[in-house]
Amino acid sequence: MLKSTDLFHIPFYNKTQYTGSIKGMRYYIRKQEEDGENVFKVWIFPGPFCFDRTADELKESATFAFTEENIPVIADWLNAQYEARAGYWNQHQSVLS
Repeated sequence: MLKSTDLFHIPFYNKTQYTGSIKGMRYYIRKQEEDGENVFKVWIFPGPFCFDRTADELKESATFAFTEENIPVIADWLNAQYEARAGYWNQHQSVLS
């Protein structure tokens, strides 16, 4: 499972986004402005394709305050999303997983 130490700290997200996967469940994390505030926007979607090549209707998202304290919360949310539908995600593993 994903550990909070697998994700990066705030300075990283100030510069770029992060993508990864857990056995067929892909995820995409980036800093985004909503209602004048910076937030973490986190999407999950089935593999094997990248975020831009996956149909929007297959993506789910959550928003978290843009704080260092929310990085472990994001890791916990990603793990919970995987565990809730492990069978579904496992069907979407690439041959490289």
